[in-house]
Amino acid sequence: VYNGIRVMITCYVWMTGFGNFMFFQKTNDYSLHRILQMLWRLNFLVLFLCLTHGNRYILYYICPLHTYYFLMVLGVMYVGKERNHTRWWMRTKLGVLAIIIFIVWDCESYFGIFNLLHQFFLSDESVEGARMGTMWEWYFRSTLDHWSVLLGMVFAINYPITILWFKKIEVRSIRRQWMGKMAVTFGMLYALRTWVKGPLTYSKTQYNETNPYYGFIPLVTYIFLRNLTPTMRSYSMELLHEIGKTTLETYLMQHHIWLSSNSKTVLTFIPGWPRINLALVTCVYVLLSRKMHNLTLLLRTMILPDDREACIRSSVAMMVTIAGFYCTAFVVDEMDMTSLMSVGVVSIVCGTLLYQSVMDSTWATYRNAVKAAKRKLEADLGDSDDHITTTSDSEVTEDKETTISRFCPPLIGAMVVLVLGLTWNGFATTGARSIGPLPSTCDAFANNGSWIPFDGCNEASRGMAYRENQVSSYGMCLPHGNSHIWAWEKQASHTHCRFGHRDETQVKKVLNKRRVIFIGDSMTRNLYSASLRIMGVAGSGAYDATLPKHQGITSILWGTTPVVFKWAPLAVDQLAVLKEVNDNSVDGNTAQDLIVLGGGAWDRLHVYATDEDRQSHAATLKELSAEMLRSQQQNAAVVWLIPTTINSQALNTEEKRDHMREEDMEAMRSVYFKNGVLSASSFVLDGPTFTASRVSESFDGVHYPPQVYDAGAQILMNAIDWLLPLNEAEPVIPPQIGKMSNPMLGFMMLVLVGIGLFMFDGFLGFTYLASAFVKGLKPHDLHRQALRSSKKSSHHHDELSDPEANGNVLRSRLAKAKARKRAPKAKAKTSGNMDPEIAALIGR
Repeated sequence: VYNGIRVMITCYVWMTGFGNFMFFQKTNDYSLHRILQMLWRLNFLVLFLCLTHGNRYILYYICPLHTYYFLMVLGVMYVGKERNHTRWWMRTKLGVLAIIIFIVWDCESYFGIFNLLHQFFLSDESVEGARMGTMWEWYFRSTLDHWSVLLGMVFAINYPITILWFKKIEVRSIRRQWMGKMAVTFGMLYALRTWVKGPLTYSKTQYNETNPYYGFIPLVTYIFLRNLTPTMRSYSMELLHEIGKTTLETYLMQHHIWLSSNSKTVLTFIPGWPRINLALVTCVYVLLSRKMHNLTLLLRTMILPDDREACIRSSVAMMVTIAGFYCTAFVVDEMDMTSLMSVGVVSIVCGTLLYQSVMDSTWATYRNAVKAAKRKLEADLGDSDDHITTTSDSEVTEDKETTISRFCPPLIGAMVVLVLGLTWNGFATTGARSIGPLPSTCDAFANNGSWIPFDGCNEASRGMAYRENQVSSYGMCLPHGNSHIWAWEKQASHTHCRFGHRDETQVKKVLNKRRVIFIGDSMTRNLYSASLRIMGVAGSGAYDATLPKHQGITSILWGTTPVVFKWAPLAVDQLAVLKEVNDNSVDGNTAQDLIVLGGGAWDRLHVYATDEDRQSHAATLKELSAEMLRSQQQNAAVVWLIPTTINSQALNTEEKRDHMREEDMEAMRSVYFKNGVLSASSFVLDGPTFTASRVSESFDGVHYPPQVYDAGAQILMNAIDWLLPLNEAEPVIPPQIGKMSNPMLGFMMLVLVGIGLFMFDGFLGFTYLASAFVKGLKPHDLHRQALRSSKKSSHHHDELSDPEANGNVLRSRLAKAKARKRAPKAKAKTSGNMDPEIAALIGR
């Protein structure tokens, strides 16, 4: 999927080069307002997303990427623009650009020019959206498509030749026509096959290194095959056109609507119905994206009109307004006044001032424009001067501003701000929030869960088994499911307790370079093994009768994190080990960060027969509680594991059946509670919670299958979110700038661009394959004819785009057209050489 998405982005960047080149080549419009309008289109929405969400510009990398390449196209087209329609000037400029791209990106490891050009704007500091720093992120993103925009420009400059090539080949005989087209098709399909069998199958990292050099292959292949016949060229899909118009908005809104929390979570309207929820969220996402698209264009027309002075004035006013609001927000935040009321008051006051400023600066202009339009309309209708004067007088009377007209809009705006603020505050205080560590208040809910039966024999599971494992049917289907999955009860959104599965990557963020010790009996050992499985030790706890049962275990994870199990079945053993741990913690190098204790079963079985045993045991528990508090004072998190449920019928010795039944263990759990063990813990892991419903699976009455302990380990790993604060982020060392450069493949692209430019082929040489079957179709032979047509079209556009010459040209041509209508014989004589524009004017 990733590789396919990369191709789509390549197509998008290619279109940036193609579309902007075609615009500048046809219109020759390099005016300031046009450039500002384009920059507005690319950056309006992302600017306000950055301001309102506090995100970095680089997070929405598509916007800076297209802005960067738009300015590249603009710069290339603007230099020597007077000669852009000559035969070699434009191609020479693109050739120079190709060499610059080759040196900056493909030879970065040798010359370091990319780093030199960008070091004043980018850094290696890790930020949201650029974990490796903005310098590496920008190098990575721009390198992925650094040839795409130029290839789009090469296709654009050869576009007239491509059109002429199709016209020329399609007037040949059917046989010759298809021989030529098939030669090009087979050549392109062979290149496509090579790409599909090679780079497309690579892993993400490998593919990233090849995309700049091979990503264009499916694009140009599609363009050629899509336009293979006149019939295919005569059809298009309006749906794709509509989707394409809002591509920028859909990309931006995916971070906040289709997904949320900067694409880290899923927006949920209907919990428990993921497909219906997806359909609803997608509808909202598409509709809002289209609305944002329309709003962007509407505001662009209002704020950046075609008038140069008005455009500059609006731009300066907008920047001053945004800067003023930003400074106001900064002051409010520094004064620690970011409550709902203060933000609401500031928003209403600033909004009113902004509204009044806009009205004061634009109302007179609007009023005069309306008057002028009315006068012109009345003059066109032939109204008398008296009527015009009367109307003007009445307009003056009507234009007087009333108290209602002055104060109603700000009041309405204040009410809207108030309603939106209250709604927003309600969502913020009672709704979910972005993904982050669970708060300590989740301690009360961590053990609230149950085992959910999972039916592996329904239609969906059977279909998946057939597709992925070639299984036609299952051999076992139980009424309540073949397996069970541990799940937490749903908590209210405002608790922010979103428990979930923890994997090695998530656990490593918290436990890396920390010390963890488990102290207890075989129940604690099984929890230890389950925790190791979460941390990436897949075989931990596997059945092995050859290993000694009652001994400690030490594992070093990730080369930095010792995770130790100490065999201590009795309370006195646990006390002794914990004392040793606390005594050693005076030395910071051996201080434990997480201590997990558990016990009670061996005490009930072996040292709980007499009153003296019970009194001694209670005293030991009190000492144990004191040591647990001492551990917490030394900044260690202490977890107590309550003994799991006993399957009394499965106990395999008479002694156990006499002293360690479930009712006996329930009484022992109460003893630990009364003697303060639970209250001395940072967190209590309730063993019966995740074992009571699975008690029939306890094969010896005490122990359970590994997946049962996995549930306990998941509860524990969720709890470390609040038990252990996140480690300080280690300084990230970004890869070397230039890592993705490849001079050999870059030189290959340089050659292909040279073929496209100086052999006049938008398909980079592939259309020459048709010359083996059809004579006279080499692109360089068609160049002169296509250039003449392009010059003529450009000259005509320049004439009509000149506001002074426009009227004269049209009047002259209309006069000629009328003269030809009055002289039909002359028209008949010269109709063969008639200017096509005049023919269009007179309806021919």
